[in-house]
Amino acid sequence: MRIFRLFVILFLIFSPLPGMAAKGVYKDWDDALEHPKDVRVIRITYRSLDSIPDILDRFTNLEELDLSNNRIRALPPSLFRCKKLVRLNMFRNRISEIPESISELKGLETVSFSHNDLHTLPESIGSLPLLEELVAIGNQLSSLPGGIGNLKSLLRLRISINRLTELPSSITKLKKLEVLDLSNNRLLALPENIGALKNLKFLYLGRNMFTRLPESLGKCEKLQELDVVRCGVLQLPLSLADLPRLELVYIDERTTPFYPNPKFYRFQRIITVGRDDQYPYRRSQ
Repeated sequence: MRIFRLFVILFLIFSPLPGMAAKGVYKDWDDALEHPKDVRVIRITYRSLDSIPDILDRFTNLEELDLSNNRIRALPPSLFRCKKLVRLNMFRNRISEIPESISELKGLETVSFSHNDLHTLPESIGSLPLLEELVAIGNQLSSLPGGIGNLKSLLRLRISINRLTELPSSITKLKKLEVLDLSNNRLLALPENIGALKNLKFLYLGRNMFTRLPESLGKCEKLQELDVVRCGVLQLPLSLADLPRLELVYIDERTTPFYPNPKFYRFQRIITVGRDDQYPYRRSQ
């Protein structure tokens, strides 16, 4: 009984009271303004917000801003004065433009603008030295800025479900990139020196308009997973057969694999032939 009572006491001491936010996390503008220096995280989601009050620079210690699943159309100037911001999540809003001043957020590590109304990304987005993850799934992007190749810390780039027709050659400068998701676009080709992405592990190209892929893909020695389902009639580069870590390859019935007879390599590779009603499991997610 003594142990049980002790457990109850500790639970009451360390458990937050109903309505009490975790330390530094605020879910209401008014509450945050009462303690501006204590604010580390602002998380206001599913609230039908159509704008952001231009007060964000009052929160001098703000590290994370999550305003996902709202109706926000624009980003206020005060956002770009939040020098300690590390994570920015604007998933599923109605933003049509990212200002060039996003380059002022030098501490950003993760940013998501998925499912908005973006037609372009600013050239200055390449001026974020610590950015590790850039996600812009489900927009109207037809191209990427050349400056994207300057993101020296980028590990994950997810630009699926857009209208990309080509990629800037600078994308091959992303030497730390591990995940590249370009699926569901209108791409006709990859840069010939795509093999320069030496740390690439997961490459998703499904549902594009490729007719061939560069042989230099065989230089991506860390590649583990490749999706080329519904890319058209496609001959995969023979150089892929030499990749020691490539375990999962997703193709469709029109794709010619890099082995003459894949069944003889079943102990080295899992080659999955997909159908229209299937969507590959993605290990990176």
